[in-house]
Amino acid sequence: MKELLVILKNSPYRTECSKLALNLAITFATFDQKISILIIGDGCFQLHPDQNTEHSHHRNHLKTLKSLSLYDIENIYIESASLENSGIDSDNIDEKFTIITNDCAKKLITDADHIFGF
Repeated sequence: MKELLVILKNSPYRTECSKLALNLAITFATFDQKISILIIGDGCFQLHPDQNTEHSHHRNHLKTLKSLSLYDIENIYIESASLENSGIDSDNIDEKFTIITNDCAKKLITDADHIFGF
């Protein structure tokens, strides 16, 4: 089975990129593909605990990320320097997510058969 890596690198609500990335990951998972997600750069803002999308047409990306295990997407990685730069406290990160170093993120990218960056 091919290793697919979806990289979330954009802020969640500025464009549709993050929404498309999450939809793509879910679509691949429904076809029993092995999916990993790597969150880097501004993508870390999807992890902000106080997202309020009640009065917008967007879904709360953090809730979506937390529910990916329903689709057997278990490997969600956050690059540590990006998380620190976003100002989000690592203590607020859900235990479903794994915080990794930049070197580990590079290895994930190198080891993936297909990479989809959003």
